[in-house]
Amino acid sequence: MQFSRDTKRFLFLLSAFTVGLALLVRHFSSIGLWFTGVYQTLVPFIVGACLAFLLNVPMHMFDALFSRKFKGRELMSSKVRRPVCLILSLLLVLLLIVLFSIIVLPQLVNTVSSLAGSVMNFVPTGQMWITRFTEWLSQYPEALEIIYPYIPDVNQIASTIIAFVQRYAGLVVSTVVSQASSFFGNVTNVIIMVVFAVYVLLQKDALSRQGRKLIYAFLPKRFCDSTLRVAHMAYRTFFSYVTIQCTEACILGSLCFVGMLLFRFPYAVVISVIMLFCALIPIYGAIFSCIVGAFLVLFENPAQAPWFVLFILVLQQVETNLIYPRVVSTSINLPSMWVLLAVTAGGGLFGIAGMIMAVPLTSIAYTLLGEITRKRLIERHLSPDNPAAPDETQN
Repeated sequence: MQFSRDTKRFLFLLSAFTVGLALLVRHFSSIGLWFTGVYQTLVPFIVGACLAFLLNVPMHMFDALFSRKFKGRELMSSKVRRPVCLILSLLLVLLLIVLFSIIVLPQLVNTVSSLAGSVMNFVPTGQMWITRFTEWLSQYPEALEIIYPYIPDVNQIASTIIAFVQRYAGLVVSTVVSQASSFFGNVTNVIIMVVFAVYVLLQKDALSRQGRKLIYAFLPKRFCDSTLRVAHMAYRTFFSYVTIQCTEACILGSLCFVGMLLFRFPYAVVISVIMLFCALIPIYGAIFSCIVGAFLVLFENPAQAPWFVLFILVLQQVETNLIYPRVVSTSINLPSMWVLLAVTAGGGLFGIAGMIMAVPLTSIAYTLLGEITRKRLIERHLSPDNPAAPDETQN
């Protein structure tokens, strides 16, 4: 019995798949350990690639600045401009790290350490408020009988807050320090990470050409065209998203710091830094920073807490409606409903990293799905805008 060429190929692939699956099941633990070792080896290169992408944002800004023409000539030639822009980007990141370590980090430590004292100082004020409320409510015995069991014990609340801060704040700090020390404590990993990021940024044009040649040499042209289009869309979306979020975060953090100094709110540096980092997370970041800031102000000066919340709400509205549209010229193609869904799902599955990465990934999927849907509707002679209506182009 003779088999066709396609049948032989199918039987060969099926046999190879069966043998591979059997070997995978039998040696699953060994293969898992091997993949773990490979991943640990590639971690510096993965982090270096992420660092290169982040450094590309300020590098692109410096490149646009130095590529301007003055009296018909560019300020700097292209061969010199890229290394200079890379050095300036590295110096900028290093300066931010130094400023954070010298100015912000001590303030955060002092705030956490003094928060317990602020909470205990708030206890008499809270007890006075509850006493006055109970005295006023005593005029209405029926309401007092219903509400009184739900009146909180201020001392118990204060003890719970102090225990929570001491437990989780210390846990977060120790976890971050241990993780950072385990990675950055290895000098080899740091050197590989930085050198790889520098190489990628200096040779990104050559790497792009090599990648295109490689995939076009071994894969179908149609598949390569689609892959490059999606890759370009992903790069543009991520670059735009990082630029937008970083710009918005810096503006919002700076305005918050200046406003808190003008209105004499406590913890100006700490709350501004919290707002700057939380602004990188869409939707939930603004809510979280407002709650944490109001919490800190409440225990330091209860009378200022409502005014602080009002200040933050006004600041976010001004930044969103006036400053943000003027500073950012591009945006991700994703409706607000899907942004909320992406942030919620990403945070639930992968934590803070998932909340940050979910929006651009969902934007890419949303755009591709829209293009595929439009193409399928046109192939079926349906109107892309209203599929239930007949396609007028066929009349």
